[in-house]
Amino acid sequence: MIIANIILRDIEKTENSFTVENVIILKSLDEIEDNGKEDTNYLVATDQYVKALARKKENIYLPYSLLMEKYRNEQIFVYFELEALSFFQSFAQIVKNDANPKGVFRFRRTINRENLQPLIAGDLYVFSSLFGVPKDIHIKKTDSSKAPRHIIIMINFGGGTMAHIEYTVGDQEKIEVEWSGIKNIIEFDSDQMKPVIPNDKTLLPLTYSVDAILSSAKVIDDKMIMQIDDFQKLLDGGAQK
Repeated sequence: MIIANIILRDIEKTENSFTVENVIILKSLDEIEDNGKEDTNYLVATDQYVKALARKKENIYLPYSLLMEKYRNEQIFVYFELEALSFFQSFAQIVKNDANPKGVFRFRRTINRENLQPLIAGDLYVFSSLFGVPKDIHIKKTDSSKAPRHIIIMINFGGGTMAHIEYTVGDQEKIEVEWSGIKNIIEFDSDQMKPVIPNDKTLLPLTYSVDAILSSAKVIDDKMIMQIDDFQKLLDGGAQK
């Protein structure tokens, strides 16, 4: 028997046109009783979080940024939204193909949510999985009571790799990536990848598929929690300028 999956996701960010997995989109988990099938992926909004965990029947997938403290020991799968984006998967593969990547990584992200820290901590976990455990991190924050809010992070990964990472709270989401490596120079700007006329056959740059969620998700363990908690503590202590 193959157990069904419940995938909690941001409705506006999930692209279903190019998904090869069997997917059923639900407004509420109460609908599963009418549609219940094995080997099926049920997509529901993240507000169904507690109800999904209470069922204890299906595998649960959710963004790490929404994982609540009291559920950390549950047998659930977490995915990092950045890691599920198709452009970042391509970028990560290029870096991983280099046995000894060295260079400067620049990452700028504009996000339309006030609670940035869980998202940033998750992003830093993804970067450390790609470039290695940071040797040195410096964090600067602007006054959170004033707009626009900015967080700037400087990281030395050692071995010749540095990173300059910026977050801004804004109305529209945007991601820019630059990698200046010895073997490769890579640039990505989500604004330049937007189609003139979006339609159901167009994969928007900051959306991700069910396939990407399932392939990149991980079972949460103590090592992951410790790493991300360390990033959260650093963010809590970031100096204001």
